[in-house]
Amino acid sequence: MFERILIATDGSKHSERAAEVGIEMAGLYGSAVTALFVVDIGKEYGPLGDLVSKFADDLIAGIKRNLKDQGETATKKVEEIAATAGITVTRKIEEGYPAEDILRVAKEGDMNLIVMGGIGATGLEGFLLGSVADKVVRSSSIPVLVVRKQ
Repeated sequence: MFERILIATDGSKHSERAAEVGIEMAGLYGSAVTALFVVDIGKEYGPLGDLVSKFADDLIAGIKRNLKDQGETATKKVEEIAATAGITVTRKIEEGYPAEDILRVAKEGDMNLIVMGGIGATGLEGFLLGSVADKVVRSSSIPVLVVRKQ
């Protein structure tokens, strides 16, 4: 049923809980698992767009490096959780827009399930802030499991 599971992580506790659930499902179904971290290019250095200088380029490069390091840490954490269950994980770090790239990687990898954390923002907060999980759920052609922190 779920031969290929994509676990989207941002390194948060919500994502860690989602990874635990995704790995448990992978164990039950004998699934291949891919852990994905997307370096969000729109959120982290969008405000620097007006700066045009070598300094801005260096600053942006530093931010990207930092975010990629966060991605390495986040995907390694999923890999560690999986290792305790005897499951191998393929790790991916992409640069782009999280919801779009989660959906793209799921499609390109012919995934059967996307597992991700959700903070449960509701009301005006959820509307104004937007939600990667909400965008993925609304746009995905495959099942999406959104796991809230306990």
